[in-house]
This record gives sequence, structure tokens and C-alpha cells, in this order.
Amino acid sequence: MYPLAYGFIASETEDNWTWFMNQLKKAIGDPPLLALCTDACKGLENAVKNVFPNAEQRECFLHLMKNFQKRFRGFGKMYPATRAYREEIFYDHMAAILNESEEVLKWLKDYHKLLWYRCAFNLEIKCDYITNNIAEVFNNWIRDIKDLPVAELADKVREMIMKLWNKRRNIGDRLPAGKILPSIMVQLKANTRGLGHLKIHASANWSAEVWDNSKKVERHIVKLNQWTCTCLEWQHTGKPCQHALDFITTQRGVDLEQFVHEYYSVDRFKVAYGREIEPMTDKTQRPQVELPFVVGAPLAKGNMGRRRKLRLKGCLEGGHKKKGAKDVEGDNATAPNNDTAPTNAKGKKMIRGPMTCKKCGEKGHRQASSKCPLNGTKKKRQRQQPRKNVTKENPDRLSTPQRPTREQILRATRFSTSGDSPGRITRSRLAFLLGDDSSSQTSTTTPMRIPTALAPKKMTPKRKLHIG
Repeated sequence: MYPLAYGFIASETEDNWTWFMNQLKKAIGDPPLLALCTDACKGLENAVKNVFPNAEQRECFLHLMKNFQKRFRGFGKMYPATRAYREEIFYDHMAAILNESEEVLKWLKDYHKLLWYRCAFNLEIKCDYITNNIAEVFNNWIRDIKDLPVAELADKVREMIMKLWNKRRNIGDRLPAGKILPSIMVQLKANTRGLGHLKIHASANWSAEVWDNSKKVERHIVKLNQWTCTCLEWQHTGKPCQHALDFITTQRGVDLEQFVHEYYSVDRFKVAYGREIEPMTDKTQRPQVELPFVVGAPLAKGNMGRRRKLRLKGCLEGGHKKKGAKDVEGDNATAPNNDTAPTNAKGKKMIRGPMTCKKCGEKGHRQASSKCPLNGTKKKRQRQQPRKNVTKENPDRLSTPQRPTREQILRATRFSTSGDSPGRITRSRLAFLLGDDSSSQTSTTTPMRIPTALAPKKMTPKRKLHIG
């Protein structure tokens, strides 16, 4: 990313873009080899055409495809067509598209007249980018400072660019002069691997036929003394293509750097960052200037809330979906006829399809369910059932024993006054003494709570039996 100019405008109108392009022309002039890649904004397209009439106008292919997918579906030949360096390959892919729909050509001529395919780019301009996504790098770079006031924002951007140029200037001072940038050489050396599908038939030390057997048999002519290849990639980018790299690596005593364009040299890198961006003082030390007019507040009214830092994503990018909203699952999903269907945040009815397992692909259960045949013999854990009350289901089966009265306890334990020990008094023992026949159904191990005076041991106050 090499920033040239930046400005602040209220909205993207043709007048504002014309003003920005005029300021850009004052900064860089009108060079003979200039390419400007814009998005689908018509105001920007007209401003470039009026200010830079001799420049090559290109259009971002990503914005074109966003508009293309809204109207046409099922065309997979657009990307190979725009990436092709040769016109023959481009026309072959476009012919396959026009066989499916002839309206594509008319739509492209009416709404997208700029250059969006590589085979039409100027060979002298060593840039084969088909998108302007590099502009989004700058937007992401200043994302955290976009909410500053205009004066502070402009000063902060200037400071960031000043640091960037100084950093790269120091990098250029450490690089050897007369060489190619190390990043370009690393990229080319990585491209020399995996060229086993190419076969070379040399006619001279500087000329050869390269057979490509990857998909279909193709034959290209490489001229090292002219820096050309019939695939045209070398001419567009200024860096040797795979056919040229395969032929260069077979030569002995040949340096790979001499086949790379001067645009990627260290000398050009130093010249690009040779200028100094002047530092500035704060507001208190700046000179006072009396303007011949009064600078008023901007007329545009700002929206409520915090300003956005991230751009709005389109419907085709799948971004900014509200949480809780459900999409339609399955092609056979139908809307319910009753009013009990679930609704989203906007109150609209949602359509829910059958649940699909991610393992087996069947519908009706989840991935971790025991119904999935791929989960093995793992049994589903049974839920613990609550204990049933037997007395409520069958009252005659078990009856709750009544608490004995004071007279019954004294009558049952009347022999304790004679000095004979009655032994351990249990519920069954007490029931036997009282003549109750239900003693056989009660437990014989649970001792009965008796008063403290009748118990053989001293019991805690919590376990005392209060007889009323």
C-alpha cells in the first residue's frame, strides 16, 4: 500500500469526486502511463473521465460480480474469463456464458463499459490487479481513528503516513543497491517449485518451446532476450511466468534478477520513499490566518448514535445477521398454517425445517443423538424417575401406623416397674404388646421413639417425643 492522497467529503457525489480528482492531479500530474481502478460509483466514473481523459479506466471486478449475481445465476465462467491474459481464452469463456443467456452481453455493455478483464489491460502498465481491494487495507488501517473530529483525524492520518514512509525509508537504506526487492525474489523462487508438468524443447540458449501438460496440451514460446512469453503473463506483470521460470532454471550461470522489471528494484523503492513528510506543531504554535470568508458548520446533519467503523456488508457477503433469526432449512420446508409458528425480532413468522444430523445426513435427530447409526451401541441415558407414593396408588397395601396414646404406652410397659428389663422396645414389639395385626407389614429394625423417662439411653432434645 502506497498512499498518495486522502480527503474528507460529506458524501460520494460527482462534485466531491471531481474536487478530489483535481487535487490528485495537482499532486501527481498527468503521467502517460496511468490506470485508475474504481468501483461501481457512477459519480466517480464521470469524475475520472473528466479530469484524467487519457488514463486507462478500470473497474473493480468484485463490485461487478455483486451486481451480476443479483441478476444472473449459475455462471461460473466469469472469474476464469477476467483472469485470462490471452484474448482467446477470454472469448472461449464468454462464449460459454452467452450460450446460456444472451442478455449478459447487453447488460455488460449498458452498465459496465470500463475494463474489467486482464487481456484488455495495457502491457506497459505492470499491474494486473482486477480488484481495488487494496483500498480496503487503508480503510482498515484507520478504522480506530475514524470517530475523531476532522482536524484531529487529518493530523492523525498524516502522522501515520509519516511514520510509514520513515519506516520503509530505513528498510530501503539497508537493502543493496542495484538489486531486486527480496520479497519479489522469494516469491519467484517459490514459483519454481512444482513445475513437473512442463517440458522444455530448446531451440537456442535464449529461445525454447514449453509444453504444458497440466489440463490440456498447450505449447508456449519463451524468448529470454525479449522478456516475452506467449501466455502474456510476463508482459503484464513484469515478473517471469512459470514457463519462463522453468526455462531460466535450466540455464547455467544465469541470474534470475536480470529478468525482473525495473519497477521491482531497490532503487525504485528508495526513490518512492525518498521524500520527507514535514512534521507539524500543535494548534497553539500555528500561525493565525485571517480568512476572507467565514467558515461555517457543515450543513449535513449527522445521524444519531456512534459512528460506524466497519463498512456495511452486502446481502451476498452473508454479514450482519441478527441473532435469533432463523433461516429456511431444507428445500421442502413449508410454512405452518396456524398462528402458533415462532416469530423473529420483527414479528414475522419463521419457517423451520426438519433437524439434520451432521454425521449421517439423516433428518429427525441431532449429531449426538442415540438415533444416529454412526454413534455405535452407545445407549441413551435413562432419566431417573421420581419415587412413587405407594400409599396414594394403593391405600389398602400399606397404612400409616397411628401414634400410640399415653395410656397404651404405659400399659405396654407396665412390667418396667417390677424391675424386669423389657429389653429393646421396637415398633414390632410395641405392636405385639398392643395387639395390632399390622405389625407383620412394618419394619422390624427401626426403633420406636419413646419418652425420655422410658428409654434406656439418654437421647438428644431433637429426638424427644412430645406427647400431648
